[in-house]
Amino acid sequence: MREDRKRPIFSSSSILSYSLVVTVTMTMKKRMPPSSSPSIQQHFWLGLQLVLSLSVLVCVLALLRISSQSQSSASAFSSSGRSSSVEGTPKIAFLFLARSNLPLDFVWHAFFQNAEKRCYSIYIHSEPGFVFDKSTTRSPFFYGRQLNGSVKVEWGESSMVDAERLLLAAALEDPANQRFVLISDS
Repeated sequence: MREDRKRPIFSSSSILSYSLVVTVTMTMKKRMPPSSSPSIQQHFWLGLQLVLSLSVLVCVLALLRISSQSQSSASAFSSSGRSSSVEGTPKIAFLFLARSNLPLDFVWHAFFQNAEKRCYSIYIHSEPGFVFDKSTTRSPFFYGRQLNGSVKVEWGESSMVDAERLLLAAALEDPANQRFVLISDS
């Protein structure tokens, strides 16, 4: 069971942001011209100080919002059923998006030849009906690794996204896959 850690009231980013606002405000006050009589230049300077302070404040609030969203999405991901601790060795899923064959299969063969089989998975999306075997690839690492339900892909079209989804869905079926690398055929 995972222990829930209490979040500190002030995170390091909020303290840094607050100190930035205080520094900018103090710097602006030091540089303000001496007040003898309200002039146009003094009103301009006050307006500039107000605009800069508000800009810094908006940036700080945006950073805090991004920080809180990333923390909440990270906690949602870890509690969504995909555990961060995997029994056995975590694997890297190599997701190849290919038109038909893999022209650089000899390079990948050299790469996978020096890796432990239990540390990676290979998934290939190619045109429907294309089979990776001795006649289509020089590397036995790719034999029978293509997806069965592949779709016809046109470059720059939404079918590329469909193919990527199919690859990712196939890779997510293995809980040991913890890292994902999307690779084009060239």
